[in-house]
Amino acid sequence: MASYLIMTPPGAPADDERAQFIADGFSWAAFFFPALWLMAKRAWLLGLLIAVLQISLILLSTVPGGFTAALVMQVALSLLVSLEGPLLVAHRLSARDWTLRSIIPADDLETAEVIYFANTKTAAHDGKAAPLASIEWSKTKRPGGTAGLGFFEPYGER
Repeated sequence: MASYLIMTPPGAPADDERAQFIADGFSWAAFFFPALWLMAKRAWLLGLLIAVLQISLILLSTVPGGFTAALVMQVALSLLVSLEGPLLVAHRLSARDWTLRSIIPADDLETAEVIYFANTKTAAHDGKAAPLASIEWSKTKRPGGTAGLGFFEPYGER
C-alpha cells in the first residue's frame, strides 16, 4: 500500500481539481531510467547531473577492475533516485508555494482520489473546517535549513 501526497496550487481550496497526487514510494521507471525520469518530472539540472554520473560510471566500467565498482554505484544511484524521486517532485512543488493538504494511504491512485475528495466534499457541506492538515513545507524548515522531506529525516520521529 502506497501513501499519496496531495498538493494543491497556491491559493486553491482543498477540493480543487488541479490537486496533484504524488505516490510516495518506489518508482520502477526512476530505477531503470533515473536521468530520463528526473527530466520528465522537470528536474532538469538534477537530471543532467545524474546523466553525467551515469556516463562516468559507464566509462569507469571499461577500466580494468572497475566494472564491479561501477555496477554497485549505478545500482545505488538508481535506488536513491527511485526512492527519493517522488519526494523531490513534492519538494519542487512546495518551493513553488503549493500546499500539502493530506497524506492518504491507498492501494492505487483512484482509491486515494475517492478518499480525498469524499473527505473534502463532506467537510465543505458540513460547513466545518476541513479535517485535513495544510502544511507548507517551504515555511516549516528545520534548523539545518531543509524541509521535512526525504528518506533521511534526522529528527527521530520514525
